Amino acid sequence: MESKFSANLRILRKRNKLTLEALGKILNVSKSALSDYENGHTFPSLDVCEAICLHFGINLDNLQNLDFSVISVEELKQSQEEKKLATNDNDLSTPIKQLEFHNKLLHQQVEGLEVQLQLLKQLLESKSSEIKSLQIQILLLEEKLSTKK
Repeated sequence: MESKFSANLRILRKRNKLTLEALGKILNVSKSALSDYENGHTFPSLDVCEAICLHFGINLDNLQNLDFSVISVEELKQSQEEKKLATNDNDLSTPIKQLEFHNKLLHQQVEGLEVQLQLLKQLLESKSSEIKSLQIQILLLEEKLSTKK
């Protein structure tokens, strides 16, 4: 399952009309760190994840797995209330739960790196084709010059 953590964090911040700087102050993290979290470049520590969840009143599972772009605030709260009745999803008190969540975050990072690698391969192929095209153009120009002499 693909993680929605980064996009959901941005959506929560914007829905609550918070700037990166304002949320950073609330969570005690830098504006650039929050930007990195939202862009999927880095992932927050478990303490920061817990602070995010506490501030926005959400649970980690929803932050990680639901698509907040298609869920209204009311639907999200209703979903969370139903889950709270079943389990306590914000609980990171046990090492196993911490490792499971950290594993999910690392999995998301690996997926992001795989996408970056694919993009770099495509860029390399594109540049190789561009070089070949330029080499052909040079040869054609050299031929034209040699026939004019």
